[in-house]
Amino acid sequence: MTAPRRLDAPTGLRPGDHVCWTYADAADLSAAVLAFLDEGRRLREQLLLIGSSGPELLRTLAALPGRDDMLAGGQLRVQSTAEAYAAGGELSPTGQVDAYRRLVAEALERGHTGLRVAADITALVRRGPDARRQLHHYEQLADAMMATVPMTALCLYDASLTAGVLGPVTLLHPVQHADEREALAHLSGRGPSLSLHGEVDVTQADDLFHALVDVACAGPGEVVLDLSGLRFLDVAGARALARATQVLRAADVHLRMGRVPRVAARCLGLFGLGGGATVPA
Repeated sequence: MTAPRRLDAPTGLRPGDHVCWTYADAADLSAAVLAFLDEGRRLREQLLLIGSSGPELLRTLAALPGRDDMLAGGQLRVQSTAEAYAAGGELSPTGQVDAYRRLVAEALERGHTGLRVAADITALVRRGPDARRQLHHYEQLADAMMATVPMTALCLYDASLTAGVLGPVTLLHPVQHADEREALAHLSGRGPSLSLHGEVDVTQADDLFHALVDVACAGPGEVVLDLSGLRFLDVAGARALARATQVLRAADVHLRMGRVPRVAARCLGLFGLGGGATVPA
């Protein structure tokens, strides 16, 4: 299932779960990381923590049961964000996904039940619009990958980032923890096409526009957006889809709406958008 859901505690997770978690401060970050990784320890997973620097990460892990033994035995690893995601100076979305596939395979070969990653990616989004576009593409590819391998990911973002930065990246995760907000929408690539799940209104419209353009621009000449998972779409959401269609057309990408639910058909029709058979919703 890729329908969006809110997560109140970073536990109770299983392989395939891809979480966007915002934290308020260092103590909040540490609490989330410790609970998430300790669950993975009990499940005999390979553990990886990624953040600003090695020494700081070790301090974050000070209260993790068995920390030193797991570090010595290799079950627990730490890595800086620059080393993990931007060793060549910038993020390579496909290269990063390939690297995680290899890490999952290595974890299984070592007798672990899977790979569990907690990664503070705040530094990447602070590099500017171009870096954020690459990150959006990566998060979509990573989300699709986690439907196929035993990997669980907690993507950590500083809550002080602006709503315009956090919104699109949150939308690209099926499991979300962002302040007190409900998880309303998820733009997914798990399957043969992109798909949009949940509810899109004026509060998500701009986030959807930016995430969809960045993800679809990295794809083939035609991109199908499956809308069958939509429970609600208002005029602002339909306008965002129309804007994305126009921007992508200028980039030689044809965005086609598929399996449009009845709840969305009328608003999409106002902008001349449709596609495929209308399905119940």
